Amino acid sequence: MSTLIKCEFIKIKHSLGLLSLLILALIPILINLARPLMIRQKYTLFDLYFPLFNQYSLFFPLVLMMLTATIFYIEYQNGTYIDWITYGYSKIALVTSKLIVAVILAMVFITIDFTIMTIGLVWWVPMSLHGFIKMAASFWLFSLMAVLINIPLSAIVINMTRNAIVTAIFSIILMIVNAIFMAAPFGYYIPSVFAYRLGLLPIAQSDFYTNTSVALTVGTILASICILILFVMTIGQFSWRRKIES
Repeated sequence: MSTLIKCEFIKIKHSLGLLSLLILALIPILINLARPLMIRQKYTLFDLYFPLFNQYSLFFPLVLMMLTATIFYIEYQNGTYIDWITYGYSKIALVTSKLIVAVILAMVFITIDFTIMTIGLVWWVPMSLHGFIKMAASFWLFSLMAVLINIPLSAIVINMTRNAIVTAIFSIILMIVNAIFMAAPFGYYIPSVFAYRLGLLPIAQSDFYTNTSVALTVGTILASICILILFVMTIGQFSWRRKIES
């Protein structure tokens, strides 16, 4: 497996798309950290973090889906799909190695985003240890949930369509759907929306759901089932002979 993972990193080593995606992930953070320069007033941690988190929660899933699509699309773009699946490894190992690379890169993105965000917030507003812990819990809860949902989902879409543009359009549609339903009282039935509201829980319980315990239980169960199904489907796509292999 380590050999396959190294091969995947070599394939994307010189991809400019990764840098573009990192910049895209940083846009909502940088824009909101620039607010005190444009609107001079006294800010609290919540004043800056809350709008930053709202915008980040819309952009980051898009980044994750495009990141995963990039890793899988390399084989279709370069015409190396047949070579890839005939490496002599099982298809499960091949697909899993790509998913692992996507997760590793996503974690790198999250760490960079979190570091820059924290430095910027500390620069502008006083932050207690308690405030930092709540903010960190909020940011990482959402980010990790987004990784678990969007990476396998993107893998399914890109391998079904073998088209990066279709995957990008699907990602944008999903972003719009999340924006529409993020404030809905039934949002915990939608895993991607639940991830956003879960991120709000450490910093503003009143912005979670009215019945916190029920929403948390139901949302967690449904999200867990959804994530399991997505990963199984991602692997399952390659368990039979595909048309491209004929």
